[in-house]
Amino acid sequence: MEAKDEVRAPEFDEPVRDPDPAEGNIALGRVADPGELISAIPAMLGFCPTRSLVVALLGSHPENEGVQVIGAVTRFDIDSAAGPAEARGLARMLESVRQCQNSSSTMVVVIDDRPTWSTNAEYLLGHLARAGIEPSHAWWVAQIATGVEYRDLLRHGRDGSVGDPRASTVAFARVVCGHQIYAARHELADLLDSDPVLAQQVLPYRGGAVARYRDDLAAARTPDRVRELRRDRILWVLSQISTAEEERPSAQDLAMVVALLRDRTIRDIMYGLARSQYHSAAEALWRQIASATDGLDRAEAATMFAYSAYHRANTVLAGIAIATALDAEPTHAMAELLAIALDEHLPPEEIRSLAEAGVVVAADLCLDIT
Repeated sequence: MEAKDEVRAPEFDEPVRDPDPAEGNIALGRVADPGELISAIPAMLGFCPTRSLVVALLGSHPENEGVQVIGAVTRFDIDSAAGPAEARGLARMLESVRQCQNSSSTMVVVIDDRPTWSTNAEYLLGHLARAGIEPSHAWWVAQIATGVEYRDLLRHGRDGSVGDPRASTVAFARVVCGHQIYAARHELADLLDSDPVLAQQVLPYRGGAVARYRDDLAAARTPDRVRELRRDRILWVLSQISTAEEERPSAQDLAMVVALLRDRTIRDIMYGLARSQYHSAAEALWRQIASATDGLDRAEAATMFAYSAYHRANTVLAGIAIATALDAEPTHAMAELLAIALDEHLPPEEIRSLAEAGVVVAADLCLDIT
């Protein structure tokens, strides 16, 4: 008896879903032709993919009957999805997303700049078909750049050229809403890299900052004074956030923020910033803290960054940040919960109650963080 191939899941980025237009984003998938669709992929993912298989799941528009929109976009490393076993793993994962998104059809874009692209694409589509994935449309392109030719893999002769990725309607909407589009995926991963120089600058102040805040809480004594102390410290953190994008706080100030984030009440309130106009500035500060710390402190900052990214439907970036948090602290409860939510393909609206709770806690301290 022949041994069956192990079903392996290829390396992939978490699906990017159709954000809620009410949150100031754009519904994905409203594109006029393949060249426009392909040019919009970097904006959909948040970075420009290379040597990738991009799969878009289509579903019915909630208001316009007969109109299809892209409900989820997923990127796979093309070589990790090239074999039969990996294709079955890919099919299983896509079926899970399809059920969550109520998708009706699939589109595929093969991005491969190698001379063997034609053979690679043929094998890949064959493996996908045998795994039960029959795309309604499939295209190949060497890279996503203005004027690059794309090929239709299912309908010969229906080729064309890619539009300007920077000028796509999706890219415009993303930039207007404050979402940066990166040149490559590694730039996303680099956002949370440890910074040994910064860590050495912050380290001498961390112990003292933790001790001072602990002593301040002890000296407050009464619940009312503790409440007033927390309110004052939160206002100070918010002032640090207000300038975090333009100028990094001093090492001493970063150490104090680290100390304050060890207070669960303060940390819970900071999650509420994910739904505020200050989410981008807060993410800048969480990145700086994650780069300057290790262990639980790094995990806390990376998790807050992950939640904010997930809240605004950037599941690719959220997945990277969650992995960073769990690498720093494998048993971090919130990071584990967010990882489960991503694994189960929960849409962003399913995890937004945490931010709402943060706003409520802030309001109890007479703070408006919206």
